[in-house]
Amino acid sequence: MHFHLPKPMHGWREFAGEVGIIVVGVLIALGAEQAVESWHWHLKATQTTKILDAELHRDAVSAYDWLTVAPCVDRQLNSIDKALSSARQSGSLLATPKLTPPLEVFTEDAWLDARAMQVADHLTPQTSAAYSGLFFLSRDLAGAIPSLHNEAAELQSLSSGVSPNSTAEVGDYQRQVGRVRELLDRVELGETLLLAELKKHGIEPSREERARLLKVSRSWAGECAAPSNAQRHFAPGDVN
Repeated sequence: MHFHLPKPMHGWREFAGEVGIIVVGVLIALGAEQAVESWHWHLKATQTTKILDAELHRDAVSAYDWLTVAPCVDRQLNSIDKALSSARQSGSLLATPKLTPPLEVFTEDAWLDARAMQVADHLTPQTSAAYSGLFFLSRDLAGAIPSLHNEAAELQSLSSGVSPNSTAEVGDYQRQVGRVRELLDRVELGETLLLAELKKHGIEPSREERARLLKVSRSWAGECAAPSNAQRHFAPGDVN
């Protein structure tokens, strides 16, 4: 039994040519689609980096604002500590200064959005790693500052003239001062590191912003407020 394959209307050569044209057309369409998608992600990544930089700039402003009044807060806590040490000897405590650490806001919303929408996957590995490290510092500060305020609230009664009734109670307040100091150092170190790292990436408050922040800080904290110059003394090895 013999089978005869149907012949194309215009011959096998022309048929192959037509199939080739179709294949080439499909490949061109797929390539064009991929190019459009690649361009879309490029634009998205460019827009996202601008949003990320803007959020980091706001974090830089928050860090600088805090550090302008850091000398005032440090002085307040030192005064409370000295008053408690004196009360341990004399048995009475004079009203201490009120502890007023600023309540600054640090956010990473743009970075979380970039990761959730997979835009971060289309950044270079180096860029993605840099943003991840910077926003890690912001995230740590966002958690440390509320903790600091909660601990500092335990000392506020001393500013109204409340005096501990015993040496043991004075000791409790002194231990609370230690907890507050540990958190205060953590916040100020984190802000100093954040400003230093952001400056490497060209992100920092402008001269006008720094002047405005200092003016506002001195309006409520007094002349102890000073420009942030990262000269605070931390434990050896904390700051390179």
